[in-house]
Parts: sequence; C-alpha cells; structure tokens
Amino acid sequence: MGDYKDVLKRLALYRKHLGLTQNELASKAGINQVVYSYIEKGHVLISGRLLIKFDSIGLSVDSLISGKTYGYKACDLDTAMNSIAADRIKDFTLKLLTEIMVSEFNKNSAVLSDNFLLLKALCNSWNDFSMLRFVRSRLKLNQIDMAEYLGLSIKKYRALERENIYPDAEMLLYLYNISHYQPALFMNMPDRKLQIIKSVWENFSPEKRVILLECVASIKKCIEGL
Repeated sequence: MGDYKDVLKRLALYRKHLGLTQNELASKAGINQVVYSYIEKGHVLISGRLLIKFDSIGLSVDSLISGKTYGYKACDLDTAMNSIAADRIKDFTLKLLTEIMVSEFNKNSAVLSDNFLLLKALCNSWNDFSMLRFVRSRLKLNQIDMAEYLGLSIKKYRALERENIYPDAEMLLYLYNISHYQPALFMNMPDRKLQIIKSVWENFSPEKRVILLECVASIKKCIEGL
C-alpha cells in the first residue's frame, strides 16, 4: 500500500523532471513559495483544489497518488470523440455509447470486472455519478459507517460524496489504497466519463469496437443534422 511520504517524494521528483524550482511551481499553481515548501516537506497537506491545479500544469494526479499512469489503448475512440466539438453533443454521445456497451457486456459476459461494474454505475447515474458513492456501495456501507471508516464527520463525508469538495492528497491516497481505482476518478476531471469508458474498451473484440465506433459516427451525424 502506498504511503503519503511516497506522494511527497514523487511531487519533488516530478517538479524537478519538469525543470521547475519550488518558486516557479508555486507561481504556476497560484500559491506562495513558502506554502509550497511546507507542502513538499509534508507540513501542509495537498488540498483537493491544489491537486486539480497540479494536474492542469503537468503534475498528474494519478502519478502523484499512485505512482502509475493509466494509458488505456483507445486511440480510435479518442479520435472519434475528438471529432465532436460541442460538449453537449459529446456528452450525449458518450451516454448512448455507454448504454450500448453495458447492454452488450450484460448479454455476453458471465463475469463482470471491477471496471465494468464502474461503467455500469456511471451509466445508471451519469450526471449524478459519484465515485465515492460507488466505492461505498461496493463496500456495502451506509454514509454514517463510511464516514466513520474514513475518519470523517458525516457532514464532510456527505460533501465529498456529493463532490461539492474533493479529497486532499492524503485522503485520496487512502481511497486509492482501499479501492485500487484510478485516483483522478475521485476528482471528477473533465474526461472522467471517457476514462471510465476507455477502461473497458479493450474488453470488446476488434470487430465489436468497429461497430461501437460506427455507432458514435452515426449518433454524431444524426444530432448534427438536426
């Protein structure tokens, strides 16, 4: 299991890999250099807001927390989705694609992987999806028990589950350790839905993936033609 000290070591390592001083990274992240110094020494926790800011400037949340990268092989799907400019159309297309994938997987697979169960949960809630609620359901805990399990007040836990706030780096590391799901998924990054879809993309045969891509093209053509 990962330790928070490892997160801090990776933070310093990635900063140096980007060729940035503490002052330069602090400036990019919109914080004081002294505060950043305290963060790198472990005297101040990396907040959820700062994790997201770090990610936007090249310090990946996934790499910082887990030491891993999540490079799913779905270049063809990326190309298809990048061809859709409007966010509204892209989200609608992803929703229909998810429903098709879940339906197909339910028909043809007796064993449901963790990533597929995650995709199914996303499909069932979509705009109301909460990664923390999904993990809690997998642990079969109610909100009060989950809050106690994480050492949080029920008020703070509910805010985290509703994604009104995001976990700091220490809490995110703990969530990763108990769930083993991609850390950035707890932060609701802009590409979270696509990342979850891509996590099961390779489970489909090449022939099925071609059909799914044709579905994406057809949905796009239909909507843009309205």
